[in-house]
Amino acid sequence: MKEIWNRFSPVRFLTVLSTTLLFLVIGNNTIADDHAEESSSPHVWSANMMMASEYVFRGITQSNEDPAIQVGIDYAHEPSGFYIGTWASSVEFNTGNADGTQIETNLYGGFAGSFANGVDWDIGGLYYYYPEEGDDDGAGEQDYVEVYGSLGYAFDAPMEPSISAGFAYSPDYYGEDGDGIWLHGTFGFTTKLGISPYVMVGYMDVDGDQTTPNGYDYVVYSVGGSYDIGMFTLDLNWTEAERAFHKLWTNKIYTAIYQSTKANEAFSTVQFKPTPSSHRQARPPEGDRS
Repeated sequence: MKEIWNRFSPVRFLTVLSTTLLFLVIGNNTIADDHAEESSSPHVWSANMMMASEYVFRGITQSNEDPAIQVGIDYAHEPSGFYIGTWASSVEFNTGNADGTQIETNLYGGFAGSFANGVDWDIGGLYYYYPEEGDDDGAGEQDYVEVYGSLGYAFDAPMEPSISAGFAYSPDYYGEDGDGIWLHGTFGFTTKLGISPYVMVGYMDVDGDQTTPNGYDYVVYSVGGSYDIGMFTLDLNWTEAERAFHKLWTNKIYTAIYQSTKANEAFSTVQFKPTPSSHRQARPPEGDRS
């Protein structure tokens, strides 16, 4: 089975799938524009794809500073707010393991909606799956589960300012035998030119003794902007992760986490993706990836 998977090449698969989804998205939007008034189904299917100059997850590169291909498929039941979907990205971890995974797959589901006062809410669960990654290299299990939730509000004011805050919690975080919690907040607005700048601040805290003796924690800062080009969105952002000093790190530990001996790690990424539907944002939840 392993030989078949390696011969199949997950990256090639994502390339073919993303190209297929691109044509599906274009066709779906064309049909939707022609028959918008005729569509009243509560069942909404959508597909998304993204080309990124680098896959950065919570301030840490997941593609070893290389470009990444990302695709997803979602189903939503609008009356109830229920949604379910899957998302995948090419990855490259600098672990020295030639047989390591080349793909990350997410399975998620939850409920999303709005309160009477206009505050948007979202709560759900997410499973991270990494084929060919195991715990035989001395680290903990890579696959893990998270629960997440978020609140957001868009002000009815000039430049449409918006704020959001959220969390994600895992009882057995990636590569560790302890729990992990991610907290994040975002502020954004839209200019008259159609450019939407935003800033995000996040904090990651992980317990366990597989990667480090006492776990680790760090702070993430991200500044960027997006611009809609027809049915696509161009997103440019800069992300930096810094040690929070809540827990003592040695240079060896820091290298294991950041794959670098620098005091901090900064990334700039370029993303090109379909514009999310107006009724909900693209999954997985925002505030994680850049």
